Amino acid sequence: MMPYKKVLFICTENVCRSVMAEAILKTVKGDRPLTVESRGLVVLFPEPLNPKAVAILKSNDVEPPKEYSEEFVPERDVTEGTLILTMSAKERQQVEVMADRFAAPADVSTLGEYAGENTDIESPYGGTLADYGAYYEYIDILVKMAAEKLFREETL
Repeated sequence: MMPYKKVLFICTENVCRSVMAEAILKTVKGDRPLTVESRGLVVLFPEPLNPKAVAILKSNDVEPPKEYSEEFVPERDVTEGTLILTMSAKERQQVEVMADRFAAPADVSTLGEYAGENTDIESPYGGTLADYGAYYEYIDILVKMAAEKLFREETL
């Protein structure tokens, strides 16, 4: 049985990195009963996804999972069996500070750490379309490494 029921990707604004990670995991999870979502730590109001991120997702035949950013609300978003994967150590620390507000206990890690890599995924904001493409490729690799670990654990 899979140790988690939900994977929640978190970045700062939820308009690029966490949305890409969410979209990628949704394409590889198959029919597993796993909820996959993304949220942002600084979302004052719902913003449209970054157009470059959307273009890169679509060019890789991956459908964006939503149109607008969503704020991380610990009391609502963290439920039983949640794995929270942030894009950077700084964001992980911000989430850990909110742990007393979680609706249920949760494991918190960076995507890189969970995938077995000691790396952060910084924001490509202001970069070229090629930069966003490179970020997508890197996130794709890390999400697939994380999925392999997650799905391997379901058979233990």
